[in-house]
Amino acid sequence: MADSTRTNEQPTETPPRKLAVTLECFVKNADRYLMLCRNPKKRIMPGVWMGPGGHREECEGLFECARREIREETGLLIRNLQVRAVGVAYMRDLNLELHFHLLTADHAGGELVESPDDGEFVWLTAEQILNLDHLLSELRHVLPHVFGKDERVVSYRAVYQAGNEMTEFALEDDGREC
Repeated sequence: MADSTRTNEQPTETPPRKLAVTLECFVKNADRYLMLCRNPKKRIMPGVWMGPGGHREECEGLFECARREIREETGLLIRNLQVRAVGVAYMRDLNLELHFHLLTADHAGGELVESPDDGEFVWLTAEQILNLDHLLSELRHVLPHVFGKDERVVSYRAVYQAGNEMTEFALEDDGREC
């Protein structure tokens, strides 16, 4: 018969999850999109390729945030903003849940400025982006929708074990008939 008494065990508590609201904006100039290879010294996703973007500030609108982040990080002005995807990614190693939007926008002016603290900016075609080593894992699944002609917004979720090691990905069904 098993002993059901407990010794001085303390219940283990799951630490509260940390949440962040972010965006990536794929700025287009002719047939190329601006990509960022994150600085290898970054805490989150070092050396990983993604679109420029960042965290939304308190009570900041989505397009307002995209314009601010692109201007601050790159020196560029943007127009024709479109939401292309929404998603959530959980980073197990950091106990961090990111809620984000992926947008496209057209280059509207300004000169690209280097930002070594953020990483290296490069203009690439959609094909070149999808062939990058160290592309943010979820983008391999989502960018064909983001860069495609279908204007529907897609929704997805991703789980990362550590760094860019994605262990789960699911594109949600919007219930529309084809």
